[in-house]
Amino acid sequence: MPLPVYTRLMARTAEMLAMPHLACHHRDCRRKNACRWYFETSGKPSCLRNLSAEQRQIFDEFYAQTLIIIEHGGHHGLTYAWGDTDQRALFDACVEIARTAIPPPDKRRFDAFRRDREKIPTSPVAQQTK
Repeated sequence: MPLPVYTRLMARTAEMLAMPHLACHHRDCRRKNACRWYFETSGKPSCLRNLSAEQRQIFDEFYAQTLIIIEHGGHHGLTYAWGDTDQRALFDACVEIARTAIPPPDKRRFDAFRRDREKIPTSPVAQQTK
């Protein structure tokens, strides 16, 4: 099932992965390291077409996790302390991407969610030493 397209969120995800600088053919995107060009018909950033299949898979993984965090982050006491510590950096980056898309009335709740996530140990070793 294809992921829903939210142009602004896709652009922020691409910027987190430095795609405007590394993969975009538009000069102003590379200079500012910001997504400025997107396809009007699909709403997707134009740099996505320049990615290999493996690179696109990584982008889609970041984008999908960001969508999940926006939808569920901080609701009902969920802090998303994903058990896989190898992917903690990915999830932390997705939380930061999601923060850019949260509407102003929800920012306080989302910031509390971010602070709660930071308190969660990053590895089982860290849990045992406390």
